[in-house]
Amino acid sequence: MDQTFKLDFAGVGSIKAGTTWLAQCLGEHPQVCMSAIKETNFFTRSHPTDSLPDRRLYDASNYDRGLGWLAEQFRAWTPGQLRGEYSPGYLPDAECPRLLHAHNPAMKLLFSFRQPAEVLYSGYFQLQTLYAVHDDFETALEKFPHMMEYCRYHKHVERFLSVFPREQVCLLLYDDMRADPAATFASVCRFLGIDDTCAPPSLTHRVNARTVPRSVLVRDMRSAVRATLASHAVTRALWSGLQRSGVLQPLKRLYQLNEKATPAPAPMNPATRQRIDQAFAEDNLRLGALMGRDLSHWNRPA
Repeated sequence: MDQTFKLDFAGVGSIKAGTTWLAQCLGEHPQVCMSAIKETNFFTRSHPTDSLPDRRLYDASNYDRGLGWLAEQFRAWTPGQLRGEYSPGYLPDAECPRLLHAHNPAMKLLFSFRQPAEVLYSGYFQLQTLYAVHDDFETALEKFPHMMEYCRYHKHVERFLSVFPREQVCLLLYDDMRADPAATFASVCRFLGIDDTCAPPSLTHRVNARTVPRSVLVRDMRSAVRATLASHAVTRALWSGLQRSGVLQPLKRLYQLNEKATPAPAPMNPATRQRIDQAFAEDNLRLGALMGRDLSHWNRPA
């Protein structure tokens, strides 16, 4: 492994706030090499899904796999390119700022934020697409309070700013990505110091659109396979080798075919929406002050 291996930037979050779109656009920029898997979950010792049932089914920290494992995710890198990755699980992790800073104090950080109630509702339905989560939204919030804690954006950003200077931190809004994706992407390019005239193919495409499984049997089979492979270092290594060999492409294609686009879910219960908005009102205003943006509309019912 190259002993000088360093990431130049990391995307920190939030979930359901344009992170997949931005990671894909950056990966299409000739001056950038993104990790082979979007979410390496390397610079964390925990994950927002840690308290969910059957922990093995969900994304986990890969920090203990060592820096060599992370470097392997950038096999496509060529000299002159920036190296970066996007793991929204970093946002709420107390140890992540220190781990990132220890890796590269000069690295830049990308944050993107979306109205908390929208993130929670969208994230809940995405989880249902991937795993057998049978609770209704309100019950899920009660059973898994960490879901609410994830969206205390200002609290989390302040933890990163305690170790990184403000000029190395880029704070974005999902609303801006939707309203003017070209301008938003150009601003990110300028922040990273790369060509801001690049127009990647995914710039005007919707990425990571809402889907539902055609077959819950196939979905549950996928979950079971992930649980088995994540249970031991040997099986994780075997899975990595199979992925590199390309023999898993038919299985990956099966999973893709099992997902179908679906309309947006019914609006959230107004009382639930009001309760969530009230819970985040103060944190939203503090985030707005930090960004120099008026986010008071986040605290009003949609």
